[in-house]
Amino acid sequence: MSDVVKLGRFEKISRRVLIDTSKMLKDAKTELFNDVHGKVLEVGAGIGVNVFFLDRPEVTHWTAIEPDLKLASECRRMLSKMGERASVFEGYLHDLDEPPESYDCVIFTTLLCSVPNPDEIVRDAHRLLKPGGKMYLIEHTGDKFGIRAGIQVIAKIPWKLITGCNCRNNPIPSLSQEGLWEEAEGGLKMEPAPLRVKRFSPMLELLKPFVMTTLTKAGPL
Repeated sequence: MSDVVKLGRFEKISRRVLIDTSKMLKDAKTELFNDVHGKVLEVGAGIGVNVFFLDRPEVTHWTAIEPDLKLASECRRMLSKMGERASVFEGYLHDLDEPPESYDCVIFTTLLCSVPNPDEIVRDAHRLLKPGGKMYLIEHTGDKFGIRAGIQVIAKIPWKLITGCNCRNNPIPSLSQEGLWEEAEGGLKMEPAPLRVKRFSPMLELLKPFVMTTLTKAGPL
């Protein structure tokens, strides 16, 4: 008998979205992760697609957090090429037994759209960063105007049920919590993420636009 855990129908859809989204964000990740280094924590690593960007000498160790056990199993296979320089934690960020200020870098990629308490997860990640450490983020947001915005409003509930993702995501309030980031003083801004789109995909169209930024942990008040 095979020991490979089979994914259900909805899980296969979610996996396909993860892969297609990563391909679309290849240029954005190449640009954003350019200076990621040292001890790195990725929250919501999925199947480990960021191994193609983090498997380099500057990254001394990468801890990939993934609470979905089926995705974590695939993630572990993806990260195996890095040997002892990478590990998968099957659980949630608040369950990670690491002291404060343990990491040089934290990565969120399309994470805040699918967590029940984004404010809390941002604070937890901030606590684990070293002074001057950086958070690297790519998120999708709800469109403001036009046909896509209307479709997102209609599709929000069924899309959430199928994928666990909020297609009307707005990460700015959670990231703008007072005293966390140097860049947030005066209003946090996120830049449009460059997208690589080879073919039309209704699923990916539903998630546009994408934005990205790097945030630096602020010093004591």
